[in-house]
Amino acid sequence: MAATPNSNHVVEGAGGVVFNGRGEVLLIRHKNGTWVFPKGHLDPGEGHLKAAVREVEEEAGVHAHCPDPNRHWITSYTNPRGQRRHITWFRLFTEDERPIMREQIFPEGRFVAANVALSLLSFGEDRSLLGGILTQGTSP
Repeated sequence: MAATPNSNHVVEGAGGVVFNGRGEVLLIRHKNGTWVFPKGHLDPGEGHLKAAVREVEEEAGVHAHCPDPNRHWITSYTNPRGQRRHITWFRLFTEDERPIMREQIFPEGRFVAANVALSLLSFGEDRSLLGGILTQGTSP
C-alpha cells in the first residue's frame, strides 16, 4: 500500500534572493524549464539562514552573505508531490560575478536586472516575493 502525504504536515525550507554589486538578481533554471530562486530543505539542526546560504552555494556555486538576518519573507505552496512547503527567504548579497552551476537539475543560472527577473520567474509566488523585496530596497 502506497503512503499518502499527510495534508497537515508542512516541510520547512529556506532560500536566497541573491543580489550582486550591480543590483542584479540571481535566477536558476530547473531542468523542466522553470526559472526560480535557489532554495531547499533544512538539514537536521540547521537554521533557516544557514540553509539558505548553503542552498545558494550548492545550487548556483555563489558565495553569499546576509547583512540583515532578522529580515525575511515566507512563501507557502504545495509541490507536485502534494507536499506542503513553507520557505523562509533571505535577501542575500554576493561579490561573485556569475553562478557556477553544479547540479544537473539546474543546468543554467544567471544574474539579471530585476525587471527581467520579474518577467522570467515562472511562479507568481516568486514574482511577489521579489516585488516585496524590491520595495524595501536592495542595498546591503
